Amino acid sequence: MNANNAVSPFVQRVKEFRRKNADEVVLARSFGEFKGGKDSGLRELVSNTLEFDISSLLHPKSLLYIPIGAIVFLFQVYNTLAINSLAVKTEKLREQIQMTSSVITSQELKMDELHSIRNIARDAAALGLSPTSIPPVELEP
Repeated sequence: MNANNAVSPFVQRVKEFRRKNADEVVLARSFGEFKGGKDSGLRELVSNTLEFDISSLLHPKSLLYIPIGAIVFLFQVYNTLAINSLAVKTEKLREQIQMTSSVITSQELKMDELHSIRNIARDAAALGLSPTSIPPVELEP
């Protein structure tokens, strides 16, 4: 259906009103005063406007398109909100992964340090060296 066909009855009523009452409706200086003393033309225009039948615009296809459009719109809004929620969760997980990898790295360094101390102690025992209770002397350069 064409939109012009649906609106045309209203447009035709307005055109008829203009033709019939062109001489009678002339606005004066203040609002509401009319030349010729007849304001029935304005009342007729208002009543014709209020009597406009909206059902001429609503066809069965229109009634199907409105809910479908609303569903598509709501689906798009839901997807946008879901994407934003997932982005926030992803950022939190990324921070947790960084913290976890930092802890793992520090534990690996500590493990390597202990492992190297153990290796030094084992090599020293193999050479016949034993630990002493005398504290080491630090030399200044």
